[in-house]
Amino acid sequence: MKKESPIVKALVAFAFYLDSNRTYKKVKHFFWRLMNDDTFIFKRVFDFFMFFLVLISVGILLYDIKNKVHPILEDFDFYFVTSVFLVEYIIRLWVYNDIHKIIIQEYEEASFLGRGFQLWKVIKEILRKKWEYIRSPFAIIDLLAILPGYRPLRIFRIFVIFRLFKLLRYTKSINTFIEVLANKKFELFILLIAVGFVTFIGGAVIYVFEAHANPKIDNFFDAIYWSLITISTVGYGDITPVTEEGKVLTMVLIIIGIGFISFATSIIASAFTEKLEELKAERVVRQIKSMSNVYLICGYSNEAEILCERFYKENQDFVVVDIDEKRVAKASLKGYIAVKGDVTQKEFLQSLDFDKISKVFVLTNNDIANSFMVLSIKAFKGDIEIIALSNDENNISKMKKAGAKHVVVPTRVTALLMAEYIGNPVTFEVIDAILTEKRNAIIDEIMVIKGSILDGKLVGEIDLDKYKLILFGVLKRKECALLNETLQIEHGHFYFNPPFDLRLEAGDILVVMGYSISVNYFKYLIERSSI
Repeated sequence: MKKESPIVKALVAFAFYLDSNRTYKKVKHFFWRLMNDDTFIFKRVFDFFMFFLVLISVGILLYDIKNKVHPILEDFDFYFVTSVFLVEYIIRLWVYNDIHKIIIQEYEEASFLGRGFQLWKVIKEILRKKWEYIRSPFAIIDLLAILPGYRPLRIFRIFVIFRLFKLLRYTKSINTFIEVLANKKFELFILLIAVGFVTFIGGAVIYVFEAHANPKIDNFFDAIYWSLITISTVGYGDITPVTEEGKVLTMVLIIIGIGFISFATSIIASAFTEKLEELKAERVVRQIKSMSNVYLICGYSNEAEILCERFYKENQDFVVVDIDEKRVAKASLKGYIAVKGDVTQKEFLQSLDFDKISKVFVLTNNDIANSFMVLSIKAFKGDIEIIALSNDENNISKMKKAGAKHVVVPTRVTALLMAEYIGNPVTFEVIDAILTEKRNAIIDEIMVIKGSILDGKLVGEIDLDKYKLILFGVLKRKECALLNETLQIEHGHFYFNPPFDLRLEAGDILVVMGYSISVNYFKYLIERSSI
């Protein structure tokens, strides 16, 4: 590489300094989010502030047209409002792109190719990128919105309208409406051409018929004005036809105008319908960001419906995702957070905040679809816990290899319950009552928290009768030498009906049965005693 001038060396050194400076990156990222990230809480505050600042400044400028503005308000508009608009414009220009990355890229290319650093090329690229922002519609509006603050030149007052246009930046609903119309620009353009053509024809015909008979139509512009007002079905009544031919033309234009309005309404309605799913997805993403420990339920099957009812009663945050619009609507009618989407698509998974999602339930009635969902979710988020549904026992191993931690086979569970019902109908009714929470009876887990009233206690020292609870068993992480009969499961060793001299330790889990109010109260006591 050729020997570079001191200016180039200093420029490259400064670029690398900015690229490695964490404080600079953090500050710039903060301002970028403040200007562009709708999920950033400070952006909402900023938008709210700017919205009212624009309204106040426009009010001052409009009042100043025919009245004398108080000097304090005049200074407020010129010094404060205009300065805020100017600073905002500079910040948006700054965060639009990174100048130092352009310099570094040119330096690396020059080093690799063994040529000199082309300063003019860097300057050209920097100016091109900044000009790309400056000529964007919103940047033009921001720039022109600064001009009305310069009061000596009153011609600049006409640019007050651009301050109103700035409201588009800070009101999401207006932006959404504009996006919807932009998606239908071809249809709306065709409609505009048709309206223009009919307006011109109607104006020409009425001008021929009534130019000499109607004193209110003095020129062709009056005829075009009347034609447009008639087609829009507004009908101010300031110009009315006086000839028979003109009246017939009026009726024809009104009928055509109704057709145009219906066509425009259908275009906008279809555009909003297409946008509706996207808006729902955005709303769900915002809701997920405000929650914690969220369960993601993929597929709103019968099993998922029962699971959702349980989570809803327990105030557990969850989100239902399904590709079928009818099932999504069914879940939404029950008050659940539901969104239409395909979890096998990476784009959709990226739209969800998986940092807030702790468990995923894959519960469609199709084993192949469930396997693909498990694979996709596991590939996207490797450490997520997935519980999957399988309709065939032969697919259990396949789903576990795909990444499911637990696989539930409803047919097996149903068969066991049916066998229990045939052999022990009373026992079955008791189990059914507990599982469906009839009479508010539940089976629940209670964790032994370190330092709580359970930590270090013997089972016999805990007066569960006082809280109207029945102890089924204890799950211990390590096998206890004192006990021979144990059920080894994935989470440890489970002891049914443990003896009174079994000592509890932090991390053990008690499986109890009782009324929900008793279980919840006992949990509250344990948590309070550990603080």
